[in-house]
Amino acid sequence: MDVTTRCGACSTELSREAAGCPHCRPGASPLHRGEGRSVLGVCSLLARGMGVSVTWVRLAFVVLLFASSGMGLLLYLLVWAFTPARAGAKAPLQGLLDWVSRVANTPVDDDAPRWERRV
Repeated sequence: MDVTTRCGACSTELSREAAGCPHCRPGASPLHRGEGRSVLGVCSLLARGMGVSVTWVRLAFVVLLFASSGMGLLLYLLVWAFTPARAGAKAPLQGLLDWVSRVANTPVDDDAPRWERRV
């Protein structure tokens, strides 16, 4: 008797040995820096996403750092700022944006006029 399961996203029948649904997007898990981090985890994130060794990605960043006069460092920091450290967490830049949003949306004294209209 053949044991099958169903894909949670599209309800396609899958064999028990299947690693994933061929119809759904493989690797649809959200990006995060997670395990295998040396400094900020950007190289391990990119290596996991591309399916290559983290050593090659680190080497590419070092070459990019020297070849682009520091633009590789800016790219590294931007990737770090926009990706969370673990699945389900917030990115470092998202925490800052949430704080700015809270500060900007603080209630103002309702007795004071917020704007004037001059005629």
